[in-house]
Amino acid sequence: MELLQLEHFLAVAEEGSFTRAAARVCRTQSAVSQSVKKLEETIGTPLFARDMPELSLTEAGRAMIDHARRMLRLRDDAIRQVGELRTLTSGHLTIAAHESAAVYLLTGPLRSYFDRFPHIKVGIHRRRLDEIPRQVIDREFDIGFVKDEPAFTELKSVLVHSDKMILIGSPRHRLAARASISVNDLANESFIVHHGCSTTEEKILRFFDAHGTLCSIVAELWSFESVKHFVQQDVGLAIVPRVTVEEELGAGTLVDIQVDELDMPRDTFMIFRSRGYVSDLARQFIDVVTQFQRDHWRLRGDSVEHHSAVHPLRRKISSAR
Repeated sequence: MELLQLEHFLAVAEEGSFTRAAARVCRTQSAVSQSVKKLEETIGTPLFARDMPELSLTEAGRAMIDHARRMLRLRDDAIRQVGELRTLTSGHLTIAAHESAAVYLLTGPLRSYFDRFPHIKVGIHRRRLDEIPRQVIDREFDIGFVKDEPAFTELKSVLVHSDKMILIGSPRHRLAARASISVNDLANESFIVHHGCSTTEEKILRFFDAHGTLCSIVAELWSFESVKHFVQQDVGLAIVPRVTVEEELGAGTLVDIQVDELDMPRDTFMIFRSRGYVSDLARQFIDVVTQFQRDHWRLRGDSVEHHSAVHPLRRKISSAR
C-alpha cells in the first residue's frame, strides 16, 4: 500500500468521479484508475461499486476512507514538522548542566539563542557532574556543561568559561575591610558550604587540611542562592565560584575577601557528541555559546575586567531538576 494510492482513492471518493479526481491530482484518468485498482488488489476487496450508474463506495471503501484521511494527515504533519526543524521554527533542545552553569552562565547565551530562534523550547536539567557525560553519549541530552574535560572519545569538549573560587562575606564581617588575609586567619570562622556540590566541598576541605587549618562548617545547604543568603545574614563565610556572586559584589551586598593562599580555578566545558547525529538545534546553540564566550566570557589568561563585565540575565526558561 502506497500513500499515493490512498491519495488517489480519497480524491475519487470525495469527487465522486475518476475524471474529476484525475484533474484534482494532476494525473490522467487512466493513471488514477490503475492506482486505485492496485490499492484494491493490496486490500483484497473492491472499494468502489462500479455496477451502479453513479460511483459509490462499498462497505470496505467507507471503512477505508477515514483511515486514508488519517494516514495522509500524518504524512502532511510529518513533512511540516521536519520542515520546521530544518528551518528551526520548532523543536526542543535539552541541556544537562551543573548548577553554576545552569543558573549563572547560560542566561546570556540563551537570550541570544531565543532572539534568533524564538519558537525553540529549551529544557535545562540539573544533573550530577559524573552522570552528564554518559547521558550526553546516550542521547538523553543534546549538550552538557561540566567542570572537567571528560575522557570519553565519543564526546567533544570546548572550554567556554574560566572562573575561580573566592571567599565571600558580609560587608559587616570583621575581615571585610582587610586588604588580604591568610588562611590561618580563618581558623575560628564559621563556614557555609554547598553540600549538593560534593566535588567543590571536597576541594575546600582539602584546601584547609593542606594548610593545617580547621574549617568549621555550621551549615550545609543545597544551592548557591541559599549559601549567599546565609552569608548576607552574617551566619558565616563561604567559598564559592565568583560567577555566582557577580551581582552581589557589584551591589556591595557581599564582599570578596582576598585570601593569599586561595588559588582554586574552576573551568566550565561544553560537551556534545563527536560522532553520529547532532541536531541543527544543538549545532546552532553550540555556535551561539562559542561566540558568546569569545565576546563576553573570560578564559585562562584573559583579564578579570573582561570577565566581570558579565551580569546574569533573568529570563524564564524551561528547567527541571
